[in-house]
Amino acid sequence: MTGLEKGKALFEKQEFEKAIDELNNFLSTNENNADALYTRAMCYRKTEAFDKSVEDLTAILRRLPNEPTLLCDRGITHFHNKNFEAALKDMDKAVEIDPNNPYRYSSRAFIRAEIDINGAMEDYEKAIELDPKDDISLNNLGLLQENAGNMKAAKKNYKKSDKIIGYNPEKRKGIQDNKTKKENVQDTQKETFGKVILSIFSSKSTRNEYFKFLISLFKK
Repeated sequence: MTGLEKGKALFEKQEFEKAIDELNNFLSTNENNADALYTRAMCYRKTEAFDKSVEDLTAILRRLPNEPTLLCDRGITHFHNKNFEAALKDMDKAVEIDPNNPYRYSSRAFIRAEIDINGAMEDYEKAIELDPKDDISLNNLGLLQENAGNMKAAKKNYKKSDKIIGYNPEKRKGIQDNKTKKENVQDTQKETFGKVILSIFSSKSTRNEYFKFLISLFKK
């Protein structure tokens, strides 16, 4: 097993510091290996070494400046590093290059929500237009609408999201007897949001994009 393979295996086990050590050794003699740089960038992000993560992603982007997956990943890292301006710049370019991909819009919406609620809602709406079964975007759009005081639209999107995932808020376990039905539903919506919003950058579709990216990368 090569150092790269060891590093990737450790990443999958969420042993990020050990993965970084293996990848550092591998990259000492394979400094331009995009797979290793990408994996190390993800490890750095997981360990909150955001500047180093950006550095690795930027190294790959110098060779592939128009790769939307890389731009999106660097934008996500900038976001975690509270650099919202840089994050949106990368997301804007990713959307420009890949305008028919709903994930680009939902990713940008997640970031825009920090500084531009109306823009975030527009992005979620576009993501839903491209993928009407995007339960995450439906739920998150509902939350933004609720926060903006548009409860009617929010409930409509919550209902659509719940239907897609087969979730019934009124039947959740642990409901306290002294709460009203309305309070229970609202509590559940907030609880669901806390779980769903975290999956935007770690969903199955995101992992699939990563593997597609690697395949295309090795062809270039």
